[in-house]
Amino acid sequence: MQLGDEAEDMTLRTVCTKAARTRRAAAGIVVGVAAVGLGIYAGFAGQPARAGNASVPGLAVSASAATRLDGIARSFAKANGDAHPAWINAVITTHGRALASATPGDSESAGARSVVYLITMHGRFTGRMASVPPGAKLPTGRYISIVINARTFMVMDWGLSPGAPPVSPASLGPVRSLRA
Repeated sequence: MQLGDEAEDMTLRTVCTKAARTRRAAAGIVVGVAAVGLGIYAGFAGQPARAGNASVPGLAVSASAATRLDGIARSFAKANGDAHPAWINAVITTHGRALASATPGDSESAGARSVVYLITMHGRFTGRMASVPPGAKLPTGRYISIVINARTFMVMDWGLSPGAPPVSPASLGPVRSLRA
């Protein structure tokens, strides 16, 4: 090997090394930009909704929500004369659709699309929480329906009737049976 060949070989190795470094740097930049882009996307998009952990009409009631709803339902049933209803069900729906089931004829134009839980119970109830004129008898019925705000878990509306709700909760989405 001659001196000129060594210089040429050295130059070729230098060029190859620089090219490899440039490719690695470019790859690093691409990966970095992609990671930043995904981070920005995740910040705006948030967590994807999954059945059971989000309150969205059409999805099933999550286990954690079911526990809270069961407590609300049992307290409500006890306060209205039946501490042990035959069954308790819950479904996620909109406020407007829940009212059609729980309190037929009632409407809510401002929040009709807000997401709620509709709890329906079967038992022997006396509407002790009902507002009645002085001297009037408290209403009684076999079914109580409660409309619960899906974000705050506050009772929004409720209804008591002798017969099954005119709009079946099963027609509103997947019904989850709560403890009975």
